Amino acid sequence: MTAATNALWRELQLVHAAQWLYAVNGEPFVPGAGDPYARLVRGFEDGEGGAGTALASVGERGPVWRSRLGPWVVTGPTALRELSVSPDLAVSAAVPQPEQWLPGPARGRGTALARDLARRAGTRTVRRRAALLRERAGQAAAGLAPGPADLVTDFAEPLTAAVYAALLDVPRERLPEFTGAVAGAAPAVDALLCPQTQIATERLGTGVRALRELFEGRDRAEADLVLAVAGARATADLLGDALRTLLGRPGEWARLRSEPGHAARVVGECLRSRPLWHAHPLVALGPAEVAGTRIAAGDSVTAVTTGTGGGPDPLPVTVCAALLPAAAAQTEHALAALAARFPVLRPDGEPVRARRAPVTRRLVRLPARLGVEETR
Repeated sequence: MTAATNALWRELQLVHAAQWLYAVNGEPFVPGAGDPYARLVRGFEDGEGGAGTALASVGERGPVWRSRLGPWVVTGPTALRELSVSPDLAVSAAVPQPEQWLPGPARGRGTALARDLARRAGTRTVRRRAALLRERAGQAAAGLAPGPADLVTDFAEPLTAAVYAALLDVPRERLPEFTGAVAGAAPAVDALLCPQTQIATERLGTGVRALRELFEGRDRAEADLVLAVAGARATADLLGDALRTLLGRPGEWARLRSEPGHAARVVGECLRSRPLWHAHPLVALGPAEVAGTRIAAGDSVTAVTTGTGGGPDPLPVTVCAALLPAAAAQTEHALAALAARFPVLRPDGEPVRARRAPVTRRLVRLPARLGVEETR
């Protein structure tokens, strides 16, 4: 391990220690009501209820308030809508990174990156390549056998890697390399706010370096890297959440078999009822005012979407919204393909979500039973 790696790991440990400290204490080493934002971003709230409680506590503090960790916390539809129209916000890591995969804040502030993302995986692109998405979904479904399966590791993650390899024109001979790099970069979005374990951090750095090398020299290499890291994560997360929702709704699954277009309504409901990602780390490149609170240039801001306002909270910047078309389209095709192959989808154990994943709450296991079981 190099000196630089050691130094990074020590810094990440200190950041995570501060998150734990402020999560349980109102002041350093003084017992009391902890900082709900610190509790959220440390990524150790167990189960759906724990994460929901942390999100609710963040909202109870008001639309704009400053965490003891430093960032301004903005939440609630009205404040997020105000924030979303600010021209001087960019996505930016709140903790040190093993490898940078986000463009610099100045690049993220403008429309050029969002335009490149749209050209590679926007609404028009996914419509034009709908046949490819259907084909990949059908191949992934055909690769599953009736019986027990993990819908994350056996279906959602491999399908996502295959789809983005096609969308990003990855040469066939480099597909294994691309797939491994995407898997290594899986915690990258969460690592913007929450330090990962040492092993995960090392794999993340290796994965991002491999993807950057793969796209080197391309006209839109910057956008391709963001899509391979964050776009693939968004797609796998949305597909996993949609499948988890359908595990408890046999009637909805039966409707998908007879009406494949129903997949679009399922995806829409998922996005309305539960934000895809819960927190977006930003930096203010110029002064802004949100809900009457002045935010200075250079301040860190975290937009927290709770989904409690009866509809989807506004996404804070256009770059985030640019990831959704491909995620939604592939999820629709995947649901339709899986329902066409298997008449029954049943739970076969408890879902497992990753720890240290305050942004994505990503599923790492989704046990299910596929097919028709014999009844006696």
